[in-house]
Amino acid sequence: MNAVQTPDYLYKILSYRNWKATERRNVVQLSKEDSAFIHLSTAEQLSRILEKYWAEAPQYVVLKIDPSLVQGEMKFETNPGGTNRYYHLYNGCIPIQAVVEATVAFRKPPEETVSKSDLGIVQIGHPALRQKARELTREEILSPEIQTLIQEMVVSMREAPGVGLAAPQIGKPIQLAVIEDMDQSHLTADEIAERDRRPVPLHVVINPKLTIEEADPASFFEGCLSVPSFLGVVPRAKAVRVDCLNERAEPVVIRAKGWHARILQHEIDHLNGTLFIDRALKETLMTDENYIRLWCRLPIKAACHALCGSH
Repeated sequence: MNAVQTPDYLYKILSYRNWKATERRNVVQLSKEDSAFIHLSTAEQLSRILEKYWAEAPQYVVLKIDPSLVQGEMKFETNPGGTNRYYHLYNGCIPIQAVVEATVAFRKPPEETVSKSDLGIVQIGHPALRQKARELTREEILSPEIQTLIQEMVVSMREAPGVGLAAPQIGKPIQLAVIEDMDQSHLTADEIAERDRRPVPLHVVINPKLTIEEADPASFFEGCLSVPSFLGVVPRAKAVRVDCLNERAEPVVIRAKGWHARILQHEIDHLNGTLFIDRALKETLMTDENYIRLWCRLPIKAACHALCGSH
């Protein structure tokens, strides 16, 4: 680091494609513009950079970076031929652990183009929740109907609010789900650590094939938008690999651990006609009112031991 006091946080703007590629790496995937050095911005510089370079981008991702966790030599300097000074990282990289927060931005957010009343989330007992969903063809994925449906599902998921929504939950038995888990402000640091929970940007999962990469199960309470006011402890694999298509019908590989892995398993279960109550430890099933009143602040091992005598 140079002699200038580095801010507590710096910011990096990525294309949505590079952020998606980052999900499969231990470091942030960068563009060719960062080959000589990595461009970083302060909070005060961010709006100017977005306006100058990203105004026409349909999507982009803003990363909030802890500079103490990056690797390389940081310099505060002017760009060639310029007068404003910026933070540049030489001979280094941004480890994923340095990303404090990732915000996916749309030039025109789904909420601006989709009616908030377009979709209804179906409840347990609806036949679509117990069917094996069919795969989508490339032509279907790229069709206006499915592209609109994806945007509608994002709006419905955020409105609910939830961290995932599968197409069978809105009565459509097709292999499509949307996932996003960015807001963790309601959790304490200990709760985030216990859940192994990190920010998960919005992504679309189509025709997924799930592979367990770490079978040793982790247990925690789950709920579901289609099984309202009900929770239970569900053992899930700690790490998974998902081979699927994205919203552009491109093949992608998602490797996920912790809470992200749990969300993927939950949503992919929906695509196979399985609900969380089918996998839950029966002794732990309860109303959300009792969960909040009696169990939500207990460590999961203590809750499981009290409810069913197991660790």
